[in-house]
Amino acid sequence: MRNILVAALTVAALLGFLVFWDSAPTLFLRGMQTRPPTLPTADSYMTSTLTRKFDESGALAYTLTTIRAESFDTDGIAVLDQPRILANAKKPDEPPWHLKAATGVLHNADRRVVMRTDVRVWQDADKGTSELRTAELTYLVDTRHVQSDLPVELISPQAHSTAVGLSADLEPMVYKLLSRVHSVFQPK
Repeated sequence: MRNILVAALTVAALLGFLVFWDSAPTLFLRGMQTRPPTLPTADSYMTSTLTRKFDESGALAYTLTTIRAESFDTDGIAVLDQPRILANAKKPDEPPWHLKAATGVLHNADRRVVMRTDVRVWQDADKGTSELRTAELTYLVDTRHVQSDLPVELISPQAHSTAVGLSADLEPMVYKLLSRVHSVFQPK
């Protein structure tokens, strides 16, 4: 008799589990509204943008172009698609710096642009092209300073360097490579 009771309870539990397993999820969510998670929506969208910023003296400091920009006013950011920056040198006889990436985020509060995916920074000078490549880079607009914590590659006519992490000032061309530095210099 005891075995029959245990067997009957086991069969009932198994049938209850199968009914529960095959039932629609909405059966158990009556009265509850379910919404799929949504991404924050941008306050404005812009396509084919061109932004010019001027310094205190009225000279053109930099030009920022993007294919698409999404502005989020509450966060004070703009998400950029294929950002391109042309940063003019402070000295009129110096060539400008070019910065480009696949994506970027412009932080309006602290005036910085975080560039991501296939980041390239270069300057075409009389001595040749100096170039910096990395996966992510922060560009500080007011100081023309760049920094990265990821692997970087510096290429110039006289040298080729790789490192992990970089802090650089583009104007006087002062580069601080942070770790695992490997450089090859070619004498003239």
